[in-house]
Amino acid sequence: MALYVVFLLLDYEKVSAGWKELIPPNYREAVTGFVADFESAMSRYFRGQTAVAFMCGILFSVGFVWVGLPLGMLLGMFVGLLNMVPYLQIIGFVPAFVLAVIHALESNTDIWLVLGTTTAVFGVVQLIQDAILVPRIMGRVTGLNPAMIMLSLSIWGKLLGLLGLIIALPLTYLLLVYYRRFLASVKPASACSIDT
Repeated sequence: MALYVVFLLLDYEKVSAGWKELIPPNYREAVTGFVADFESAMSRYFRGQTAVAFMCGILFSVGFVWVGLPLGMLLGMFVGLLNMVPYLQIIGFVPAFVLAVIHALESNTDIWLVLGTTTAVFGVVQLIQDAILVPRIMGRVTGLNPAMIMLSLSIWGKLLGLLGLIIALPLTYLLLVYYRRFLASVKPASACSIDT
């Protein structure tokens, strides 16, 4: 598998320029248009998701340093990085709770207090992410309103699980683009039929 990736990377320029010639001429424009739209949607999505993950990483770092966790800054950025995939930061609970227990034992603090404040950091950051960051940043990047973002995450997540959460916003954005194109192509035809 790794060997295939190496060869693809070496010949990336040829592959990216030459794949269009493999498509029959009748379908070439439609397929290349779809691929261009998909690349644009994915690029916008990953730019927005990177901004959300970075902001969440900063918030987690501040929260973990405030709680007093050892390596709090590093752990916060790691949990923020996990956030590149929506809701994957849940995996960060494991190292956060381990470090919380270590901190409680080292500082002779009540273990339940440290675990509770660590859980509160996750809750507060998740609330800020869902209520402010995702609707504002992803809404600006994709042009979707907050209700549409939440609805698309719910529907695609229910249909395809974790994969659905990853591709929810780019697919929704892409579907809306093609729906708008469809409406634009139908309007002139219907206007002509009414005039005649």
